[in-house]
Amino acid sequence: MVSTESPVVGEQMSPGLGRELVGRIRALILDGTIAPGSKLLPKAVQERFGVSHIPVREAFRALESEGLVVTLPRRGTRVAGVSLAELHEVYVLRRALEPGLMATAVLGRDHADISRARHAYDQLHTLVGSGDVDAFLAAHAAFHSSLLLPTAGPLTTRILHQLWTVSERYVRMSVAAFHADQIAAHDHAALLDAFITGDADTARRETGHHLELVENTTVHALTDRLT
Repeated sequence: MVSTESPVVGEQMSPGLGRELVGRIRALILDGTIAPGSKLLPKAVQERFGVSHIPVREAFRALESEGLVVTLPRRGTRVAGVSLAELHEVYVLRRALEPGLMATAVLGRDHADISRARHAYDQLHTLVGSGDVDAFLAAHAAFHSSLLLPTAGPLTTRILHQLWTVSERYVRMSVAAFHADQIAAHDHAALLDAFITGDADTARRETGHHLELVENTTVHALTDRLT
């Protein structure tokens, strides 16, 4: 496992590196390359990516706002831990927001939104059971975005993306270890059908059911690994 406590030199960054640096570190956290609890040493990150201390400091702040890192006075910055308590908290918040947003999106979607949702579903469906966790999760995020964000405002969108970023850490582990992508496949089809037909009540109900299924599956897969 690669840790920023043991710098690895040689990864190349583009000249406009702010968002790219955040994305690179985020990806290493989400895929487990940098494990929960690992200390992030600014100097090591600078050497690894060939950047100055300013973008590193800004990247740490951005990742802290997403809940992926924690910075404490005189203790430095570490990757946030994972726990069943946090997993439950994330899904409580998602269940409070997403069913209502889905119902609103169903009532406000247009033909272009339906086309995007169909395309996103097709992309997702081809990756179920493929074993390509990175590609599946990218397609999964795109599918849910196509259903929930057509009528969402910028603040709601930012909040959802933060919740999705945190929950992805857990879902990634359950997909890899417990085939959660296959378990949730029926739900995705039901969500798309409700979106296409304009059935807001079913969309609301199916969204709540889907979130409950994913949380329960993830808890079942990870109980022995989380506290």
